[in-house]
Amino acid sequence: MANQNGNEVIVRGGRVYTADENGPAWASGFRISNGVFTDVWVSPGDEPATVSAGADVLDLDGAVVVPGLFDAHVHPFFGGKKMLRPSLALQPVAGLDEILAAVETRAREAPDGAWITGGKWNATLTPQLTAAARERLDAVSFGHPVMLGDESGHNGWVNSAALAAAGYAVDGSESDAGFGRDADTGAPTGVLMERALDPVRQAANAASPDTVDDLKEYLLAAWGLFHTFGITAIQDAMTGLPELQAYAQLADEGRLPGWVSTCLSMEGIMAGPDFDPAALDDFARTVAAERIRTDFTKLALDGVPTTRTAGMLCPYLPDDEHGHDYHGIVYRTADELADVLRGYRAAGRSTKIHCAGDWAVRVAIDAFAMLRAEGSDLSYHIAHGQFVAPEDRKRMAEFDVVAEISPYIWYPGPIPYSIAAVLPDDVASRMQPNRDLLDLGVLVAGGSDWSVVPMPNAWEGIAGLVTRRDPNGAFEGSLWPEQAVTLEEALRIFTINGAKAARMDDVVGSIEVGKAANFAVLDRDPFAIDPIDIAATRAWRTYVAGECVHELRNPPIDGEK
Repeated sequence: MANQNGNEVIVRGGRVYTADENGPAWASGFRISNGVFTDVWVSPGDEPATVSAGADVLDLDGAVVVPGLFDAHVHPFFGGKKMLRPSLALQPVAGLDEILAAVETRAREAPDGAWITGGKWNATLTPQLTAAARERLDAVSFGHPVMLGDESGHNGWVNSAALAAAGYAVDGSESDAGFGRDADTGAPTGVLMERALDPVRQAANAASPDTVDDLKEYLLAAWGLFHTFGITAIQDAMTGLPELQAYAQLADEGRLPGWVSTCLSMEGIMAGPDFDPAALDDFARTVAAERIRTDFTKLALDGVPTTRTAGMLCPYLPDDEHGHDYHGIVYRTADELADVLRGYRAAGRSTKIHCAGDWAVRVAIDAFAMLRAEGSDLSYHIAHGQFVAPEDRKRMAEFDVVAEISPYIWYPGPIPYSIAAVLPDDVASRMQPNRDLLDLGVLVAGGSDWSVVPMPNAWEGIAGLVTRRDPNGAFEGSLWPEQAVTLEEALRIFTINGAKAARMDDVVGSIEVGKAANFAVLDRDPFAIDPIDIAATRAWRTYVAGECVHELRNPPIDGEK
């Protein structure tokens, strides 16, 4: 079924979860005209008696329908590029010898001068990444520059050729913070933390730059994957000028297959030295359109706990490098952050801030409180926020701060295990207080952070929220199960809450009259199966503005409709 040429569409006979905050949560059908919901009925008896001539009719035979899902934190260009141009893939549990062997195999096959990039190595491997290990990496890379990212996407391990390409002195002289050094010799290890990795990223990008046409390919590949899960709207968590150009061109060509809120990287995170924030701001204002919102910015206030770069209120576990009272990094004071936010407020832009540690969260909320006191009504997001002190959970509600969470990252798996290795157990085991946040009235929205995670499977995130267990079954146990949410709450987190957080709930996020007809017909009923199996849910059909953009070959599973 497609909504061609404005034909009326009738969808009936289903179990429709609407996520409508002002009406019934469940319906049995709806009408679409010109890509918009024009009628929603609760029971079959309320269905319109007449149907326009030539209308398309879809009888769902009891299948479950949900609003188009909303991914509130995703990096579609990075993810799409990995789909079309795969980099070196490392298992998160790979040891040093395995990593070196994989690099050697790739280096023997790579064209002369080509970069070898990929990941992701586990942060617990960091103590083994010594200067001697970097020399071993040099030996197996045969002169190719090598950049291997860690599990968080924030840090990397590089060889001498990559250091030189980035303009670093290979002996480590005159290097900035974040430049790893051997504990015994002081020689560079090749480990680069946070912003210290940016020059290497820039050098790798410059060696093989992406054109806008390349970016359009990556984006379309990403959207094709999104649709298999029923995702029809996203918030791109870090958008630069070339990426915005790709969005704009696809929209002009009528090929942008969903709604997007762009978080503009006004500080040029990972951009080159010629970055011009004024040019990005000007262009963003010219391309804002029905399906493209350009009124958000993105900042990072700290790093990640796995490498002790997140700002934590409690000290990290002691180690030789940091001692017994190390709390990580917070890049700005509250006053400094408030000054930046005032500039964004003057430009009419809301802000998403990466805060992985509770100290960073506190600093961000302190700044948000200043802006609220000055009358700001913009949207402020704490991105990730896996650690939030109890008093700051209350302040998030008080100052209307969005909790944008990434359940794919925190349920039992490699990243929580890495966090447990660097933080006290009573802290590491208390991640993502989602139940508390919901009960306090905080708006909680769900994001995948793909391509930091392998897949942007919203159902995996939903299953993790409901069970607090690893939906893939690879890791045992549960993580703070008292913070579990209900399935209906999890669906709201990945539909209407994401839309509200991005200020797009006027057009997407729920099945309501007047909104874009974005919805997914599921291949099973997530309410009728073991919650841990919810992760296997897929969209049988996905619709954007009433047009079918994805369809599985087989109909819904009998008995799981």
